[in-house]
Amino acid sequence: MAHFSPLQAPHFAATETPEEISKRLREDEALISAQKPCSWLAYHLPEYETERGSAIAAYLAPSLDLSHDIKKLIYENILNRIRRHLRNSGSNTTPDGTVHEMEMAEHALLPSELSATLKVIAHLQETAVIQRDTTAGTIMAWLEERVAPVRRTNSEFVPNKAEIPRPPPTPRKRLCYICRMAMTNPYPPQSSMCIPCGSFNHSSSLLSTPSRLVLPKTFTALVTGARVNLGYHTALRLLRCGAQVIATTRYPHDAILRYIEEPDSHIWRNRLRVIGADFRSAKDAHNLVLETKQCLKQWANGRDVRLSALINNAAQTLTDSVKKEERAVKRENDLSRRITHQELLIEGSYKSRVRGRELPPRLENATSNSLPTLGFPEGRTDNVDTADTLDLSHETTMQLEPYTKSSWVQSISEIPYEDVGSALSVNTFVPFILCRELLPLMGYSKVNNSTNPPSPPTKPQGYIINVSSREGIFETHTSSSAKRGKHVHTNMSKAALNMLTETEAESAWRGKRVAMNTVDPGYMSAAPEYEDAFEGVRPIGWEDGAGRVLWPIAVAEMGGRVVWGRFLKHYGAVEGEAGRG
Repeated sequence: MAHFSPLQAPHFAATETPEEISKRLREDEALISAQKPCSWLAYHLPEYETERGSAIAAYLAPSLDLSHDIKKLIYENILNRIRRHLRNSGSNTTPDGTVHEMEMAEHALLPSELSATLKVIAHLQETAVIQRDTTAGTIMAWLEERVAPVRRTNSEFVPNKAEIPRPPPTPRKRLCYICRMAMTNPYPPQSSMCIPCGSFNHSSSLLSTPSRLVLPKTFTALVTGARVNLGYHTALRLLRCGAQVIATTRYPHDAILRYIEEPDSHIWRNRLRVIGADFRSAKDAHNLVLETKQCLKQWANGRDVRLSALINNAAQTLTDSVKKEERAVKRENDLSRRITHQELLIEGSYKSRVRGRELPPRLENATSNSLPTLGFPEGRTDNVDTADTLDLSHETTMQLEPYTKSSWVQSISEIPYEDVGSALSVNTFVPFILCRELLPLMGYSKVNNSTNPPSPPTKPQGYIINVSSREGIFETHTSSSAKRGKHVHTNMSKAALNMLTETEAESAWRGKRVAMNTVDPGYMSAAPEYEDAFEGVRPIGWEDGAGRVLWPIAVAEMGGRVVWGRFLKHYGAVEGEAGRG
């Protein structure tokens, strides 16, 4: 067991690889179990939410398939156990003189207890009771439900005379996320759904996973807003199913870092290309078209240049503050000088910039304190391609800023014009540009000089998925609480995107055999004002959302089912009309 001086702990934490750090933590655990002194490394490691913390946690987890919640539990349990041991063995002052004020942590789990827990989780995954993205809260609720009868039986033999009988709790009426019927017994892996809907949801999501969907080597896809969240998971599914993927983002170097840190990236990274583009600028959208065509030409290797799928996922509702965008731009610039795997980047003239505009030269190196707001309002971030990033020191950039009412709860007179323009550009204008410019590269071409032209194929020869939301449709009742005079800029931009699908879907299918649909991926994130709603848990996760986005492609590629010109929700279980609810 390698030993290093306590004074070397900060240097070790800052310079060693996540794998080496995880090994050292395991060695420290063994030393604690043997009642021997351990290193001070645990005091110098970041929280799980940081980029470095999650990387270390990945090596501590016994399986790559564990959800982020479980990896976080393992990581924090080990840190708390070591820190508690160091605190109880003497002083809370590290050898460099730093005093660590720590609250008394809950009793840390022993390795044997963790091992038993992981065996249970592995068994539940093998039997498909839980999925990779099932939250820890859902797993705990399912387990507590199963052990409750045992606890009740044991408690019958330990009467407590002082306890006053309580009336049974009145169950809160819970509606299934899909069928909207009252639930008594929720689906164990997904507590937001009843058992029939949960089973349907799970099996539908599996359709676009590598075990079911095998795409041909010539399948090419462009996914916009693919750095984080829904776009990221959608691009990952396509890559793992065999597709060649072009991913767009405002922060391309940060995106590359995220992709190559995936445990299986060595299998598919040669099929990934990343292009930088800020959709608040029409110039970036047109440059993206040119760079996409060049990439497709290289991939074609002398064959016809074809794009198989266009997924217009990038979206904007809420606007980052100037300071937050500046931190993200600074990180992007730092990464551009240090990151490896530059071959994944299609480099053009793009440069990340605040508010999608070039800064005056005298402000290029300005600090956040000196950068003017340029008259733009301070806001918060959207859930797709925004500046929620971490700096190179692995300290979080989610710095606390004064609360500002987000545009999600603003009325028409409150929403800044800048936010309205950004939403229309990102959500509507750029998808229009991409459909118009790239559709000629999609589908099949009619042979006009043939006396007996062949019948058009029955299977789709290309796919366009416009990722939208229910905010873009008319409600069934004018008294609906879905809008109520709020976030009109999002509503109108999504309504326009829905009209793009409804207007162009038929000609795309009749002329090119390209299946164009709008998909509402579901409730996966919330505005700042609603983060704590439903105990902070959303009905579905990003993996589920990606399955919904790719469902029209999966059913066509696997079974020949043709779906086009529809507003799809819940894997096609709900087909809405863009003009009404």
